[in-house]
Amino acid sequence: MLFQYLRNAAILLTILAGFSDFSLAQSQTHPLTVLTYNIRYANPEDAPNTWAQRKEKVFGLIREAKPDVFGLQEALIEQVLDVRNAFSGYKFIGVGRDDGKKLGEYSPLFFNSEKYTLMESGTFWLSQTPSVPGSRGWDAACNRVVTWVHLKENTTGKPFVVFCTHFDHIGEIARRNSANLLLQALDSLAKDKTAIVLGDFNATPDSEPYQIITSTSDPKSLTDAGLIDKNYTGLQYTYCGFKVGGLPCERIDYIFVKNIYKVDSYKVNPANNGTYYPSDHLPVSARIFLE
Repeated sequence: MLFQYLRNAAILLTILAGFSDFSLAQSQTHPLTVLTYNIRYANPEDAPNTWAQRKEKVFGLIREAKPDVFGLQEALIEQVLDVRNAFSGYKFIGVGRDDGKKLGEYSPLFFNSEKYTLMESGTFWLSQTPSVPGSRGWDAACNRVVTWVHLKENTTGKPFVVFCTHFDHIGEIARRNSANLLLQALDSLAKDKTAIVLGDFNATPDSEPYQIITSTSDPKSLTDAGLIDKNYTGLQYTYCGFKVGGLPCERIDYIFVKNIYKVDSYKVNPANNGTYYPSDHLPVSARIFLE
Protein backbone atom coordinates (compact mmCIF):
# COMPACT_ATOMS: atom_id res chain seq x y z
CA MET A 1 0.00 0.00 0.00
CA LEU A 2 2.78 2.39 0.96
CA PHE A 3 4.66 1.48 -2.20
CA GLN A 4 1.60 2.23 -4.33
CA TYR A 5 1.15 5.58 -2.57
CA LEU A 6 4.78 6.53 -3.15
CA ARG A 7 4.54 5.45 -6.78
CA ASN A 8 1.43 7.56 -7.36
CA ALA A 9 3.07 10.50 -5.62
CA ALA A 10 6.11 10.16 -7.85
CA ILE A 11 3.90 10.14 -10.95
CA LEU A 12 2.08 13.23 -9.72
CA LEU A 13 5.35 15.05 -9.08
CA THR A 14 6.56 14.12 -12.56
CA ILE A 15 3.38 15.53 -14.11
CA LEU A 16 3.61 18.71 -12.05
CA ALA A 17 7.27 19.08 -13.00
CA GLY A 18 6.23 18.80 -16.64
CA PHE A 19 3.69 21.57 -16.21
CA SER A 20 6.33 23.62 -14.44
CA ASP A 21 8.78 23.16 -17.27
CA PHE A 22 6.07 24.10 -19.77
CA SER A 23 5.17 27.24 -17.82
CA LEU A 24 8.85 28.14 -17.53
CA ALA A 25 9.28 27.71 -21.26
CA GLN A 26 6.25 29.91 -21.86
CA SER A 27 7.53 32.59 -19.47
CA GLN A 28 10.88 32.57 -21.27
CA THR A 29 9.27 33.35 -24.62
CA HIS A 30 10.38 36.87 -25.39
CA PRO A 31 8.41 39.31 -27.51
CA LEU A 32 9.96 40.76 -30.62
CA THR A 33 10.55 44.51 -30.80
CA VAL A 34 10.72 45.95 -34.31
CA LEU A 35 11.36 49.43 -35.67
CA THR A 36 11.05 51.15 -39.03
CA TYR A 37 12.83 54.40 -39.78
CA ASN A 38 13.34 56.44 -42.95
CA ILE A 39 16.68 58.03 -42.07
CA ARG A 40 16.79 60.37 -45.12
CA TYR A 41 19.56 59.78 -47.63
CA ALA A 42 22.91 61.48 -47.06
CA ASN A 43 22.27 64.62 -49.08
CA PRO A 44 25.04 67.24 -48.70
CA GLU A 45 22.51 69.94 -49.59
CA ASP A 46 20.50 69.23 -46.42
CA ALA A 47 22.69 71.49 -44.25
CA PRO A 48 22.34 72.04 -41.36
CA ASN A 49 20.89 68.52 -41.39
CA THR A 50 23.62 66.61 -43.18
CA TRP A 51 24.16 62.97 -42.26
CA ALA A 52 27.38 63.77 -40.40
CA GLN A 53 25.55 66.29 -38.21
CA ARG A 54 22.58 64.10 -37.33
CA LYS A 55 23.65 60.46 -37.49
CA GLU A 56 24.40 60.13 -33.76
CA LYS A 57 20.89 61.39 -33.02
CA VAL A 58 19.47 58.82 -35.43
CA PHE A 59 21.48 56.09 -33.70
CA GLY A 60 20.21 57.31 -30.34
CA LEU A 61 16.57 56.99 -31.36
CA ILE A 62 17.15 53.47 -32.66
CA ARG A 63 18.91 52.48 -29.42
CA GLU A 64 16.10 53.98 -27.35
CA ALA A 65 13.62 51.56 -28.94
CA LYS A 66 15.89 48.55 -28.23
CA PRO A 67 14.78 46.78 -31.41
CA ASP A 68 15.47 43.12 -32.08
CA VAL A 69 14.94 43.79 -35.77
CA PHE A 70 14.86 47.14 -37.53
CA GLY A 71 14.38 48.27 -41.10
CA LEU A 72 15.59 51.50 -42.66
CA GLN A 73 14.72 53.41 -45.80
CA GLU A 74 16.78 55.77 -48.00
CA ALA A 75 20.08 54.48 -46.62
CA LEU A 76 23.04 54.92 -48.96
CA ILE A 77 25.99 52.55 -48.59
CA GLU A 78 27.92 54.97 -46.34
CA GLN A 79 24.91 55.18 -44.04
CA VAL A 80 24.41 51.43 -44.01
CA LEU A 81 28.04 50.97 -42.98
CA ASP A 82 27.75 53.67 -40.30
CA VAL A 83 24.71 51.92 -38.85
CA ARG A 84 26.45 48.56 -39.01
CA ASN A 85 29.42 49.97 -37.11
CA ALA A 86 27.16 51.60 -34.51
CA PHE A 87 25.22 48.37 -33.93
CA SER A 88 27.91 45.73 -33.84
CA GLY A 89 25.64 43.04 -32.39
CA TYR A 90 23.45 43.12 -35.48
CA LYS A 91 23.78 41.66 -38.94
CA PHE A 92 22.29 43.41 -41.94
CA ILE A 93 20.71 42.23 -45.17
CA GLY A 94 20.19 44.48 -48.17
CA VAL A 95 21.48 45.73 -51.51
CA GLY A 96 21.48 49.00 -53.40
CA ARG A 97 18.30 49.43 -55.41
CA ASP A 98 20.02 50.63 -58.58
CA ASP A 99 22.27 47.63 -59.30
CA GLY A 100 21.52 44.96 -56.71
CA LYS A 101 24.95 45.57 -55.19
CA LYS A 102 26.00 48.88 -53.64
CA LEU A 103 24.58 51.56 -55.92
CA GLY A 104 21.59 53.61 -54.83
CA GLU A 105 19.42 53.60 -51.73
CA TYR A 106 19.00 50.50 -49.58
CA SER A 107 15.99 49.32 -47.60
CA PRO A 108 18.14 47.22 -45.27
CA LEU A 109 17.10 44.98 -42.41
CA PHE A 110 19.21 44.65 -39.26
CA PHE A 111 18.66 41.85 -36.76
CA ASN A 112 20.17 40.87 -33.40
CA SER A 113 22.48 38.02 -34.36
CA GLU A 114 22.64 36.66 -30.80
CA LYS A 115 18.87 36.18 -30.58
CA TYR A 116 18.05 35.08 -34.12
CA THR A 117 19.42 32.76 -36.76
CA LEU A 118 19.17 33.72 -40.42
CA MET A 119 17.45 30.99 -42.44
CA GLU A 120 16.91 32.74 -45.79
CA SER A 121 16.97 36.25 -47.22
CA GLY A 122 16.58 38.12 -50.45
CA THR A 123 15.61 41.25 -52.35
CA PHE A 124 13.08 41.82 -55.09
CA TRP A 125 12.20 44.91 -57.10
CA LEU A 126 8.78 46.54 -57.16
CA SER A 127 8.36 46.25 -60.89
CA GLN A 128 6.98 44.03 -63.63
CA THR A 129 10.28 42.08 -63.41
CA PRO A 130 10.88 41.70 -59.65
CA SER A 131 13.98 39.53 -60.02
CA VAL A 132 15.80 41.99 -62.30
CA PRO A 133 18.15 44.29 -60.33
CA GLY A 134 17.58 47.95 -61.01
CA SER A 135 14.22 47.43 -62.70
CA ARG A 136 11.70 50.24 -62.32
CA GLY A 137 7.98 49.61 -62.20
CA TRP A 138 5.04 51.31 -63.87
CA ASP A 139 5.00 55.11 -63.35
CA ALA A 140 7.54 55.13 -60.50
CA ALA A 141 10.09 57.92 -60.34
CA CYS A 142 12.71 55.65 -58.73
CA ASN A 143 13.74 52.02 -58.54
CA ARG A 144 12.13 50.46 -55.47
CA VAL A 145 12.97 47.28 -53.58
CA VAL A 146 11.74 44.94 -50.86
CA THR A 147 14.31 43.32 -48.59
CA TRP A 148 13.23 40.22 -46.66
CA VAL A 149 14.66 37.86 -44.06
CA HIS A 150 13.43 34.55 -42.68
CA LEU A 151 14.64 34.32 -39.08
CA LYS A 152 14.39 31.75 -36.30
CA GLU A 153 14.24 32.74 -32.65
CA ASN A 154 17.06 30.84 -30.96
CA THR A 155 15.38 30.29 -27.57
CA THR A 156 12.07 28.98 -28.90
CA GLY A 157 12.79 27.93 -32.47
CA LYS A 158 9.89 30.08 -33.68
CA PRO A 159 10.24 31.17 -37.31
CA PHE A 160 9.11 34.51 -38.70
CA VAL A 161 9.65 36.61 -41.80
CA VAL A 162 10.33 40.35 -41.94
CA PHE A 163 10.03 42.58 -45.00
CA CYS A 164 11.28 46.15 -45.42
CA THR A 165 10.32 48.45 -48.27
CA HIS A 166 9.93 52.01 -49.54
CA PHE A 167 7.12 52.66 -52.04
CA ASP A 168 7.50 55.29 -54.72
CA HIS A 169 6.70 58.90 -53.82
CA ILE A 170 5.37 59.89 -57.26
CA GLY A 171 3.76 56.98 -59.08
CA GLU A 172 0.19 56.26 -58.02
CA ILE A 173 -0.02 53.22 -60.28
CA ALA A 174 3.33 52.06 -58.93
CA ARG A 175 2.15 52.30 -55.32
CA ARG A 176 -1.05 50.39 -56.10
CA ASN A 177 0.75 47.65 -57.99
CA SER A 178 3.52 47.56 -55.39
CA ALA A 179 0.93 46.86 -52.69
CA ASN A 180 -0.46 43.93 -54.67
CA LEU A 181 3.01 42.59 -55.50
CA LEU A 182 4.07 42.84 -51.87
CA LEU A 183 1.08 40.78 -50.72
CA GLN A 184 1.70 38.15 -53.39
CA ALA A 185 5.38 37.86 -52.47
CA LEU A 186 4.61 37.72 -48.77
CA ASP A 187 2.06 34.97 -49.32
CA SER A 188 4.64 32.98 -51.25
CA LEU A 189 7.65 33.56 -49.01
CA ALA A 190 6.07 33.61 -45.55
CA LYS A 191 3.19 31.17 -46.12
CA ASP A 192 1.65 30.58 -42.67
CA LYS A 193 4.56 31.98 -40.67
CA THR A 194 4.36 35.19 -38.68
CA ALA A 195 5.06 38.06 -41.08
CA ILE A 196 6.09 41.63 -40.29
CA VAL A 197 6.32 44.38 -42.89
CA LEU A 198 8.23 47.57 -42.14
CA GLY A 199 8.39 50.59 -44.37
CA ASP A 200 7.71 54.01 -45.77
CA PHE A 201 4.73 53.47 -48.04
CA ASN A 202 4.20 57.08 -49.13
CA ALA A 203 0.52 56.38 -48.56
CA THR A 204 -1.86 57.69 -45.92
CA PRO A 205 -4.47 55.42 -44.23
CA ASP A 206 -7.21 56.64 -46.59
CA SER A 207 -5.17 55.81 -49.71
CA GLU A 208 -5.66 52.91 -52.13
CA PRO A 209 -2.32 51.16 -51.34
CA TYR A 210 -3.11 51.13 -47.61
CA GLN A 211 -6.61 49.79 -48.31
CA ILE A 212 -5.19 47.03 -50.53
CA ILE A 213 -2.67 45.97 -47.88
CA THR A 214 -5.22 45.91 -45.05
CA SER A 215 -8.35 44.73 -46.89
CA THR A 216 -10.12 42.17 -44.71
CA SER A 217 -11.70 40.61 -47.81
CA ASP A 218 -8.28 39.43 -49.01
CA PRO A 219 -6.80 36.44 -47.14
CA LYS A 220 -3.34 37.70 -48.02
CA SER A 221 -3.91 41.05 -46.27
CA LEU A 222 -2.03 42.45 -43.29
CA THR A 223 -3.04 44.34 -40.19
CA ASP A 224 -1.77 47.76 -39.14
CA ALA A 225 0.08 47.15 -35.86
CA GLY A 226 -0.88 50.61 -34.66
CA LEU A 227 -4.52 49.52 -34.65
CA ILE A 228 -3.85 46.31 -32.69
CA ASP A 229 -2.29 48.05 -29.70
CA LYS A 230 -5.48 49.23 -28.02
CA ASN A 231 -3.51 51.26 -25.49
CA TYR A 232 -1.82 53.43 -28.11
CA THR A 233 -2.88 57.04 -27.85
CA GLY A 234 0.20 58.69 -29.32
CA LEU A 235 1.02 60.49 -32.55
CA GLN A 236 -0.92 59.76 -35.72
CA TYR A 237 1.77 61.05 -38.07
CA THR A 238 5.26 59.90 -39.10
CA TYR A 239 6.48 62.37 -41.74
CA CYS A 240 7.02 66.05 -40.91
CA GLY A 241 10.11 67.22 -42.77
CA PHE A 242 13.22 68.20 -40.85
CA LYS A 243 11.93 71.42 -39.32
CA VAL A 244 9.68 71.12 -36.29
CA GLY A 245 6.37 72.75 -37.19
CA GLY A 246 7.53 73.38 -40.73
CA LEU A 247 5.22 71.09 -42.72
CA PRO A 248 1.80 69.52 -42.25
CA CYS A 249 2.57 66.05 -40.90
CA GLU A 250 1.29 62.80 -42.44
CA ARG A 251 1.14 59.15 -41.45
CA ILE A 252 2.93 57.20 -44.19
CA ASP A 253 5.31 54.88 -42.28
CA TYR A 254 3.89 51.63 -40.93
CA ILE A 255 4.42 48.31 -39.25
CA PHE A 256 2.07 45.73 -40.75
CA VAL A 257 1.70 42.23 -39.31
CA LYS A 258 0.15 38.84 -40.00
CA ASN A 259 -0.31 35.73 -37.83
CA ILE A 260 0.47 37.41 -34.53
CA TYR A 261 -1.67 37.44 -31.41
CA LYS A 262 -0.60 40.60 -29.62
CA VAL A 263 1.03 43.99 -30.20
CA ASP A 264 1.89 46.46 -27.48
CA SER A 265 4.27 49.37 -26.85
CA TYR A 266 3.50 50.83 -30.29
CA LYS A 267 5.30 54.17 -30.50
CA VAL A 268 6.04 57.02 -32.89
CA ASN A 269 9.01 58.91 -31.47
CA PRO A 270 8.91 62.69 -32.11
CA ALA A 271 12.19 63.48 -30.31
CA ASN A 272 13.87 66.65 -31.61
CA ASN A 273 16.20 69.45 -30.49
CA GLY A 274 13.46 72.06 -30.58
CA THR A 275 14.23 73.08 -34.15
CA TYR A 276 14.91 69.94 -36.17
CA TYR A 277 14.08 66.25 -36.11
CA PRO A 278 17.02 63.85 -36.68
CA SER A 279 15.37 62.84 -39.98
CA ASP A 280 12.45 64.09 -42.02
CA HIS A 281 10.55 60.99 -40.85
CA LEU A 282 9.91 59.76 -37.31
CA PRO A 283 10.86 56.25 -36.15
CA VAL A 284 8.00 53.83 -35.49
CA SER A 285 8.41 50.83 -33.16
CA ALA A 286 6.26 48.10 -31.65
CA ARG A 287 6.56 45.00 -29.51
CA ILE A 288 5.11 41.96 -31.25
CA PHE A 289 4.27 38.59 -29.74
CA LEU A 290 4.73 35.64 -32.09
CA GLU A 291 2.04 32.98 -32.39
